Amino acid sequence: PSIEKIYLAKVIAAKTSGSISMVGSGFIIRDVMLRWQRRKEHQFLPIVHRIILSMSIADLFTSCSVHILGTWMVPKGNVTMLDESFLIPLAAGNETTCNAQAFIWDLFTLAGCCSNAMLAVTYWLVVCREKSEKQLNKWKWQFTLLWLPWLLGLADSFIFVVGFGFYSLNGAWFCGAYVSDDIPWRNWMLAAIAGIINVWIILMMVLLIKFVCTLERKTDTYRRNRETREKSIQVTKQGIWFILAYMAALMPAVVTIISEDLPRNFSIFVACAYPMQGAFNALVYFRPKYISERQKMASRSDRRESRVSSILKTLSITPPKRSSASSNAILQKVPAPLNEQDDGCSGKSQLEEMSMKVGSHSKHVEFAEIG
Repeated sequence: PSIEKIYLAKVIAAKTSGSISMVGSGFIIRDVMLRWQRRKEHQFLPIVHRIILSMSIADLFTSCSVHILGTWMVPKGNVTMLDESFLIPLAAGNETTCNAQAFIWDLFTLAGCCSNAMLAVTYWLVVCREKSEKQLNKWKWQFTLLWLPWLLGLADSFIFVVGFGFYSLNGAWFCGAYVSDDIPWRNWMLAAIAGIINVWIILMMVLLIKFVCTLERKTDTYRRNRETREKSIQVTKQGIWFILAYMAALMPAVVTIISEDLPRNFSIFVACAYPMQGAFNALVYFRPKYISERQKMASRSDRRESRVSSILKTLSITPPKRSSASSNAILQKVPAPLNEQDDGCSGKSQLEEMSMKVGSHSKHVEFAEIG
């Protein structure tokens, strides 16, 4: 196929994936806010929930303003790719809208990537370093884990988009930061930021995997020790799943940067995967709750529920009532879906504020609502 057709396919694929991702991020934000409303006196949520909320907000704005709007924000005109010039499909913007899109992309993409890195760090601190929620609520951790990603995103956006006005398509379906051999320092800056974030996330994943392997090799004598170890493993695996979700969305784009000998159609795959960060996060976030719902269904031999019903309960959506009296009776007994036990941050139920000491040689483990 011609470059023009491939580019049009990229634009359509990005809009589709971005729409799915926006829905996923929206459900995460809704679930976290409902949990916060049900807490006594609207107390602060655990630090992991707040990081996931921050990450989902960034993904939501990126999906909507960058991937869905896409070339609608790009000025009308021709673009040249691989020595082929063609009219930009669906272009309806101007220089101002393109600059705005570049600013939004720079801000929310960097904030989202840094929030993913901070989420991985938080899982490592809680599980491997045994940091309590009280310790993580200190201002230095609050600033580092919650506010630093947004400050970095704002600084980068104002310096390179507002200050210098650099924006370009760069072969993508949206206006982004300008990358060119004429401005090598900007290229090095982008490469350094992306490299540090990705190396840090991979390092955290390696440490979490090492921790899980160490726990699984242990054979504890006391049952309570085994239960603590199993809960630690579940929480750690949930953190690893979040890291894998981030890498699944980002790695195809990284491959295109590293390698130049790729098929033309590979860019369509990138357009499908790169905007899906919010959807992948939603799958990981709601996975423990969905598994819990399916287990409850299996334990009730007198009831038969469909997977759709389990998904609706997982998403805190009340299924529509049926006409039969028996169906209505069942649906009216649906439990409240916002039980704190399956919170999308832990991989095991009833892990909230757990702190155990077993024997004189046991470790003190406090999961503070996430493990």
